[in-house]
Amino acid sequence: MSIRAAQSAAFSALQSSQTGIAVSSNNIANASVEGYTTKSTSLASNVSGGSAVGVSVTSVGSSVDSYLIKAINEAASESGYESVFADPLEIVSSNFGSVGDDDAISTLITDLETSIASLAASADSQSAKSLVLTDAEQIASELNSLSASVQDQRASADQSIEDTVDQINSLLNEIQSYNEQLTGTDGTTLASSEIEDARAVAIQELSELVDVSYYTNSSNQTQIYIGGTLVVGSQVQELEYNAVGTVNADTVFGEITVNGNSITDDVSGGALGGLIELRDETLPAIQDELDALAVALMDSVNAVTNLGTSYPGPNELTSSETTALTDSFSGTGTVRLVATDEDGNAVEILDIDLTTVTTVQDLVDQINGSTNMSATVNADGTLTIASTDDDYGVSIINMDAEIGADAQGLSDYFGLNDMFTGTGADDISVNSAWLADSSLVPTGSGSDDATLAVGDSVISSGSSDVAEALANVFDTNVSFDAAGNLGSTKTTLSDYASEILSDVAQQASTAETKASVASTAFSDLVESFSNQYGVNTDEEALTLANLESAYEAAAAVLEITQSLMDTLLEAVR
Repeated sequence: MSIRAAQSAAFSALQSSQTGIAVSSNNIANASVEGYTTKSTSLASNVSGGSAVGVSVTSVGSSVDSYLIKAINEAASESGYESVFADPLEIVSSNFGSVGDDDAISTLITDLETSIASLAASADSQSAKSLVLTDAEQIASELNSLSASVQDQRASADQSIEDTVDQINSLLNEIQSYNEQLTGTDGTTLASSEIEDARAVAIQELSELVDVSYYTNSSNQTQIYIGGTLVVGSQVQELEYNAVGTVNADTVFGEITVNGNSITDDVSGGALGGLIELRDETLPAIQDELDALAVALMDSVNAVTNLGTSYPGPNELTSSETTALTDSFSGTGTVRLVATDEDGNAVEILDIDLTTVTTVQDLVDQINGSTNMSATVNADGTLTIASTDDDYGVSIINMDAEIGADAQGLSDYFGLNDMFTGTGADDISVNSAWLADSSLVPTGSGSDDATLAVGDSVISSGSSDVAEALANVFDTNVSFDAAGNLGSTKTTLSDYASEILSDVAQQASTAETKASVASTAFSDLVESFSNQYGVNTDEEALTLANLESAYEAAAAVLEITQSLMDTLLEAVR
């Protein structure tokens, strides 16, 4: 080898060592940077005239397992998805309480059963009636509160969806920025390799928020898809969503869109997918269970209270159901309406053959044809049946009347003597007229004696057959259709309430477990990646030492060859 060739080889070794030292130093400096992968130099021999004349740095960068990166992003999406359920369900479960708690809904139902049993034993006790109403009001209030807690979490999830969409858009723009910086590069320089690392971190963060698919083309541009929608290509296509604000069980939410087209159904993972499922499926399922309980409670109790009449009879009865005079009416049998005095004796008796009634107007006309009673359909659609004399009351005795597809009695059909009103758990309430006057609580049924005449007793103060039947409601198995996570069943009201509490508690526990498992799986993959491709500072320190030795050796060779060249030049002179 000539002296000039030796110099050239030494100089190339010097340059490659310098590059290696710079890369290794950079590795150490970035050791704690998330997603940074260890960079190394790739060397190739310089060949001239068939002889090796040193080395050159062909590239600087890192080579990572694309399958491992894909697995990490999939785990990130799963972890993000599972993470959104645990806290909201724990909050809901905490509000619901546990079976056996004094203020648990199942316990409150049992308390109402107890107070009704006491009323059945003392039907003329106003304090017993007041206690029944107090317990009933506590149930209604608790169901309202439980429903509100579910809807509050739905509202929170909806707001989180808006916030998550904003975060997704920010990451899409960040990825696009990296794409622009990497246009036309191949990742073989230190700068481009570091930008690729940053882009990979952004894609991982994006995967935690929403399940995406992606690929990198020959121009080093990574394209991102949500479902079949391209959101990062030549430009960013941002997602759009606005939270609705106040949420109730009937709220209809908007769509997540890209360029005006809905992608809501395409979102299948990540925090965004979890939030959509939490808001639209998980929490509504709990609401469905509460509604099933509330409706069963209202229907079961009201069916019995509508068989009764208070003592003395109320001056007027107003329906909880709405109607119109033109509504069709189909019934069979006879219903008895009686105007009663303050002692519960008949002042006027009106027996209506329901086969003669084809519309609500017909019913109103027959009642208005009496001397002491009137009927009116009010502006809000409620039906009021009242005594025309303030000293008289009105009692409804169903006799053998059957109305509508459910064969209800007249009072039950219109809800004239309902204890509970409402449509579900969110708006169930206790009859406001009863709360204002507990004497209106019906404990007995009126006389259905065919020979009943004016002056005869219709209802006595101690009548308790309705109160006794009401107490039996809570020991009777009620049929429940499938609702939420609970299948169809036949059980008591209290036991069904206990099933709801157990189901919510189980969901909260399961959500916490799933979140922990998914988070651990994600962390393990990230750790595996870091161990394989992250910076080992001890190794880098050793590499630096070796490179410094190589640098010193190359410098020594240069110094020696320079000395030889100087000696030769002196000899020539």
